[in-house]
Amino acid sequence: MYKIRAIRFRQRHDGKPVYLYLAVQPAESVIARKTIEVYTADNPDGYQRRPEPPRVRAISRYVLRGEGMLPTALLLNIREGAHYEPSKEHEDWGWLVIDDEQELWRIIDGQHRAYGVETAIDERNTRIDKAKRKVPEPLEYDLPLVFCLGFPRDEEMELFRIVNSKARSVSTDLVSSLIFGKVMDERAKDAPAAIKVSDLRKAAGVAVAHYLADREPWKGHIQEVNEPKDTKTRPMLSNTIASTLMPALRDAWVQRRFLENAADISFTELSEMVQQYWQALAELMPEAFADIEHYSVQRPVGVYSFHEIFVDVLDTCRMKSDFSAAHMKELLSRLGEWVESGTWHREHGEDIIKGSGNRAAIRVVVSRMKTAFTEPLPGLGSNEED
Repeated sequence: MYKIRAIRFRQRHDGKPVYLYLAVQPAESVIARKTIEVYTADNPDGYQRRPEPPRVRAISRYVLRGEGMLPTALLLNIREGAHYEPSKEHEDWGWLVIDDEQELWRIIDGQHRAYGVETAIDERNTRIDKAKRKVPEPLEYDLPLVFCLGFPRDEEMELFRIVNSKARSVSTDLVSSLIFGKVMDERAKDAPAAIKVSDLRKAAGVAVAHYLADREPWKGHIQEVNEPKDTKTRPMLSNTIASTLMPALRDAWVQRRFLENAADISFTELSEMVQQYWQALAELMPEAFADIEHYSVQRPVGVYSFHEIFVDVLDTCRMKSDFSAAHMKELLSRLGEWVESGTWHREHGEDIIKGSGNRAAIRVVVSRMKTAFTEPLPGLGSNEED
């Protein structure tokens, strides 16, 4: 028999009272017994998605580097071969007793955490093997667990559906706001600690979004954290603005010039540059900026596209040492139809603009805009014969 200390607690499932059991186990013990019902051609009865390798690798690195915690409990079910024994002191404190032959703990929720920890264990053991140590060292990482006992497969599936459709995670906008506050606090210190590049970029993007939100042409059109949803007049979240700026924020020159500037802890210079860029666009397309409800320039397809082109505009400004608003407007004029309001009308504009603004459409728009923006090299003319 295999015993695990557990706390029993009461909830409801499918309208009926049910007991669940809270426990903690070393990561190696959980991984050794886990199974996950992934849907595949070989397992058509599975109900879970395939794991996403980037998420698994990210969790593995997170665990191995000791960056933080995985405090949220994995939800598991043992279909048969397990029961609960209360202690003498209290009926809700006791042990889960699991038959020796019952090795499978089915993970209902938390598969990426489980795969990530498993990858971390494997990578750690690989390093130990390369160091020619015979005995693997434990990861020394415990996982909180919530067990269901005796749920049949169809109830596992229903519980999986409920957890993944009803439970809501913390919004990415709120997470970005928290990262922004953390980075700003650190940069304000006399001797700031090292800040992860990903956090630095996210904070810079949020700082720009906050700056734009108070100034034309974006004033009143950016939705801040926990504000009521308003897709007509405020279709862009501050976190989305930050995400669309990533092509520029990943640029090596931008990082050195603006993000790593210790004298500008609030990223004000970068924010002013982006606001000036949008002001130039507003002067080129006054109708589109005056009617955000019916034009897409200040909606995802427009913002993603113009922030991609922002990288090219900045690069050209840098080469000519001219970051003025007039020069930006002159450069943007190269885009032709893409800086005409009519192109961006949500009902009567270009067909690719009238859609949902998905990533595929944005890639096409960006490709066309970059072609229009790029000047031909000197000496290159048409291919026609004289």
